[in-house]
Amino acid sequence: MHLVEFTLTKPPEAPEPSSDELIAALRAVCRPDDGVEHVRVHPSRAGARGAVFLLAPDAASAVRQCRAVFRRALSVSEALRGWRLAHPVAG
Repeated sequence: MHLVEFTLTKPPEAPEPSSDELIAALRAVCRPDDGVEHVRVHPSRAGARGAVFLLAPDAASAVRQCRAVFRRALSVSEALRGWRLAHPVAG
């Protein structure tokens, strides 16, 4: 299992969702092959920071899997409209 830390930024005018809302937005797009085991998130006025625990063969794969989950969540979630993944940087 690998830990991947993340940082999300949000537009200044976007509402501040709760950690439960953010986790729900991420869980809604998770697929079995993403390997997501656990998500912790801490919202702030600027966005959110957190960590994802993923089953992956190595750290680089875990980061790629994390990015894929966030790409999907940011593209479909109303709660994350206009948000951006700042770390790990999309690659």
